[in-house]
Amino acid sequence: MVAANPFQGLAVLRVFGCNNGEGTPWPKLSGSGACGPSGVQGRSPWWGPGAKPLAFLLFFSFAHADTTTIGQLVTVAGAPTNQLYGYGLVVGLPGTGDQTTQVPYTQQSILNMMRNMGIALPNVTSMQPNDVASVMITAEVPAFAQAGQRVDVTVSAVGNAASLAGGVLLPTPLRGGNGVVYAQAQGALLVSGFASSAGGNSTSVNVPTVGSLPGGAILANSIPASFAQNGQTQLLLDDPSFQTAQQIADIINASYGQGVASATSPGEVDLQNTGGTPVRFLAGVLSLPITPAAQAPTIIVDAQSGTIVMNAGVTLGPAVVSHGDLTVNITTQNSVSQPGPLSNGTTVGVTNSSVNAKQNKADVINLPHAATLADVAQALNAVGATPSDLVAIIEALKQAGAINGNIKVI
Repeated sequence: MVAANPFQGLAVLRVFGCNNGEGTPWPKLSGSGACGPSGVQGRSPWWGPGAKPLAFLLFFSFAHADTTTIGQLVTVAGAPTNQLYGYGLVVGLPGTGDQTTQVPYTQQSILNMMRNMGIALPNVTSMQPNDVASVMITAEVPAFAQAGQRVDVTVSAVGNAASLAGGVLLPTPLRGGNGVVYAQAQGALLVSGFASSAGGNSTSVNVPTVGSLPGGAILANSIPASFAQNGQTQLLLDDPSFQTAQQIADIINASYGQGVASATSPGEVDLQNTGGTPVRFLAGVLSLPITPAAQAPTIIVDAQSGTIVMNAGVTLGPAVVSHGDLTVNITTQNSVSQPGPLSNGTTVGVTNSSVNAKQNKADVINLPHAATLADVAQALNAVGATPSDLVAIIEALKQAGAINGNIKVI
């Protein structure tokens, strides 16, 4: 039986920032009253209105290997996911677009667009818009998608635009690797980050130069796909494994008869249709239940949002972590210098900048052996690091051999 709830066995731990009264944030697991690392001397738990939440999520999967279907573990050969790309313009930005004097291809793209619309611009030297940005558009089209269906697209700046927030993507053709246009994308962007600057000072959150368009592209042409030739079909394992490939072949043969399925490699299982239409045959095969082997210990790191996902196999060995912060503040003040009386001088603007660097005292924390995910969560929370620092600490623990798990950065 397939689990009715796809999130069954998945525990989500959200880390909130706490303040120990000395300006040092300590994470706190939601649902617990404790704040700060237990057993660390000199750290008084404190939680109140002044606590600052950290934009960081930890996900720990406690689920063991559950029954699923063969279709969740394989991809049918001849019908892969197809990637599309295109170049376009985002307009309507609130002064955060490309500086056309430094990004000449943005100005050239605007001129080409205007000429195609029958608008002649004889004097282009004075055209310096700051509400337009050059972007690259990428999309993944699922197998068997037909003309008229919508797909999600990702929009990324390729110039020096500060942010794509509030922009609208103009109609842009999307091509495949063979150069054929398969879709067209357009629409208002969704951007999770933001950036702002004034007087030489700037701040940003997440990545404001990357946005998304859910369902923003419409397929104009169907992408050819072939999944059955002469009654033979190949199943490609998403995670190649000798054990899983042979297990899939045995389950299919037990249901359809010996010789129907053959595991030719850790990543491929060949099928021979015994009768019926290919669609009906594959529908039955892909819906067969299977209990796969436990997944290898894996740590997924999303560098953009500061999210870390760990599965049940991750363990932590004894280690010592020294963590400190280096803060650099750059402040700019603009003033006016007035000439003296009867000096025939002119008034000029003066920019005064100051740079201050401060390095806090490093905290040396002993991480004990953690055999369960709950122990790993408690140990990592004891470090009291910010999201970006915690990602670096996990990578360093991996290099030192103190954490068991393969790290994948997305």
